[in-house]
This record gives sequence, structure tokens and C-alpha cells, in this order.
Amino acid sequence: MKLLGKVAAAVVFIAGAVLFTSSRITAHEGNEHVRGVVTAISATSIAVETAPKTTKTLTVTAKTVFTKSGKPAKLDDVKVGDRVVIDVPEHTTEAKLVQFGAPAKP
Repeated sequence: MKLLGKVAAAVVFIAGAVLFTSSRITAHEGNEHVRGVVTAISATSIAVETAPKTTKTLTVTAKTVFTKSGKPAKLDDVKVGDRVVIDVPEHTTEAKLVQFGAPAKP
């Protein structure tokens, strides 16, 4: 019975470690990844509906980089309904990199 308790404790520890690690993978280099569907676009912002049905409005600046299917793009190429992944520096709402379209082929 003691062995079963140790195994259970080890499983809980490993599961916790995996969850912690996977959450850190989605945010690297001090950036948060905002993933979802574009619901609105303006000259200065993009609104994205994320998985938990919340909307995040992110600021677009002259420094924001856009890529469509792995190739350079511009704000005008983004359309309402596009699925996007946007890199946002932690503790800001400024879009650093907006990726959309099909993944680039190797």
C-alpha cells in the first residue's frame, strides 16, 4: 500500500511538471501568444476572440510585423474571420507579430 501512495505522488508531481512546462512553452521571449479569430480591425487595432469566448483588443503600430502563410504581409491583408496567432510582449497590449493564413510549407 505504501508503494501505491509513492507511485500516486510521483504521478501527481510529473503531471504538475508537464502542465507547468506546457504553459511556459506558449509564452517565450517575454511574449504572450494570443490565439483566436479576428472580430474587428482598424488602422490602430485588431480585436481577437480567443478560445474562452473573450475578446482581446491589441494595438497595432508601425513596428508590428505581419506574416501570411509564412510570407511578409501587411495590416490590409488581415480580414475579419481570419485565425491569428499574435505575439504580445507581457504586460502590454501592443501586437509585435501577427501571423495568419495557412502554415508555411517546409
